Amino acid sequence: MNLDDRRFDHRKMDMLMGADRQARWNPSTFINRFDIHPGASVLDLGSGPGFWTFPLADKVGAQGAVWALDVSREMLDELAKRNPSKQVRLLQSELPKIDLPDLSLDWIWAAFVLHEVTPPQKLADGMFRVAKAEGVVAVLDWRPDAAGESGPPRHHRLSVEQVAGFLREAGFRSVERTWQDEDAYLIQARR
Repeated sequence: MNLDDRRFDHRKMDMLMGADRQARWNPSTFINRFDIHPGASVLDLGSGPGFWTFPLADKVGAQGAVWALDVSREMLDELAKRNPSKQVRLLQSELPKIDLPDLSLDWIWAAFVLHEVTPPQKLADGMFRVAKAEGVVAVLDWRPDAAGESGPPRHHRLSVEQVAGFLREAGFRSVERTWQDEDAYLIQARR
């Protein structure tokens, strides 16, 4: 299988910032469930054009940093056109490689990206490597048994059990599903 078969097509990026998606996820409200402190260093893994990046930047404040990492230069260029605040740093990297130093991040946000990476276990290993002691990772992804048709093809999706297993094998502890609806789930883990 070609890796690009799993990746979101950057030519459809307008969908990622659309009103329907905003109404569905309301990123500013959704991330309020997380204990992200001002001054934190955060990775927005698979940032795309910045749907989650901007609310994350608001959470960390001027003293914090949000690394917006994406494999697509086009996605990052679009994010840059939206004039992110100075704490947002753009980083292009070919996943599962994360081009950041070991033990450098307080918090990692992986929204709808793990199912795109082959092998996903390597991405879990990379997230563990860059997370600080007590660092947190949160994975939001599509359920294989979702009620709706949004998201990637069902055969690309990973179950809660698979993702939790990858995170545990990488070394994360306290791995648990903390939210779920009929289409998606959220898993949080601590290093």
